[in-house]
Amino acid sequence: MIKKSLLPLILFSFAGSLAHAGFIGGDEKGNGGSVIYCENRFESQRYEVLDLFEAREIQTFEMDVIEGIEYKKILREMIARLADINPTRASLYYSFLETFDREALFLKGTEFTDIPDRGWGALPKGCTLVQGAVQYKRPSIKGHRYYFNKDVWDRMTNTQRSALVLHEFIYREGLQPENNFQTSNGVRLMNGFLHSTMMRDVTLPQYIDLLQRSGLQLADANGYHILLHSGQEAGRGQSYRVAFNDMGIITLATLARSFYLYGPGGRPMPVHCGTAQESAPERGGGVITFWPSGKVKHILMSCTSAGFVLRSKEAIGQATASELIYNEQGLLSQIKTLQLELNHVDYSLRSTRPGGYVTFYQSGEPSQVCIGNYYADHQRSWIRDSTGEGAIVAQSGHDTFGLALDGRIYESLKSRCGFPQ
Repeated sequence: MIKKSLLPLILFSFAGSLAHAGFIGGDEKGNGGSVIYCENRFESQRYEVLDLFEAREIQTFEMDVIEGIEYKKILREMIARLADINPTRASLYYSFLETFDREALFLKGTEFTDIPDRGWGALPKGCTLVQGAVQYKRPSIKGHRYYFNKDVWDRMTNTQRSALVLHEFIYREGLQPENNFQTSNGVRLMNGFLHSTMMRDVTLPQYIDLLQRSGLQLADANGYHILLHSGQEAGRGQSYRVAFNDMGIITLATLARSFYLYGPGGRPMPVHCGTAQESAPERGGGVITFWPSGKVKHILMSCTSAGFVLRSKEAIGQATASELIYNEQGLLSQIKTLQLELNHVDYSLRSTRPGGYVTFYQSGEPSQVCIGNYYADHQRSWIRDSTGEGAIVAQSGHDTFGLALDGRIYESLKSRCGFPQ
């Protein structure tokens, strides 16, 4: 069979089945998956993905590969290793697998041109490196993203095939603007780690260290999406601190720009910061801290705010807030408001300025509402006494005084309105 070069084949594809980078914008970079070929090995061992060789020989990992008769089944099991410690990334790679068949093209009788994206590496003596796959950030006109050398693929074991595809999935994430990979070093490290015994009992500090070394941006911590760096594509790379206590429990991190927080009564609420302006410095969604139990303790959002509905038997209202405090059970106990409005059967409270506070019962119902120097105590105002009278409470200095609805001062509560001092 006549051999041909991938590059002329792709150039020809504008009239055929493939599209070259030049035809889809001219700024695409091919990103390859490298395979070691060793003629002196047994036939079934002649082809090995570079990532696995480096993991075993350079990183000195103890390997934990999976054998099987179907590479996709192996691949699913490999992705499943991420499910507990990093469910968001596992879901991402599963989504890549769902579209893989229609995005992959296997080329027979083809010599792939070398992609200089490997960075430093090593090879076994007497072996050579061949290009097993090429990936483009933007699919071709026909929707092809991955190109595989079928002559190499057909001689690989299912374990090696799975590893090569997983390499491409990790690289696909690495090519996203927030990661902006220029070499495959981080891809190979991540792929090798996933194929090692290290994944059996990896701790969150170890896993975060792996992601930081690999250059991948996003992680999960106790159900929250967190950010490890930003600004890579714009050349304003910034790393974010992740803190752990002596027991290896995470205590502080930077939230991703999209995440779920837990509102009153433990209800999940999606939060999205939106797209930052091109001229503005990129930043995360805010800072999150955790109790020693791993439950969320405090969230201070930096790029947006969250909206809350305030509802009780006798009042309904709404508030926006950027600062949230949680109790040791991980339930929202208090928010610091930016805007707040409350309509009670007997009165209305409204503020368009920051500085208000709302505290909550564990059920999610508001227990106290503070606007400026005024707040309503749920147990005194919203749950009426036998006389049927309610109360509004006003703050003066360090003391808080109760006001009847007609303005009469009736009790000093000796407490502060808002966050504990």
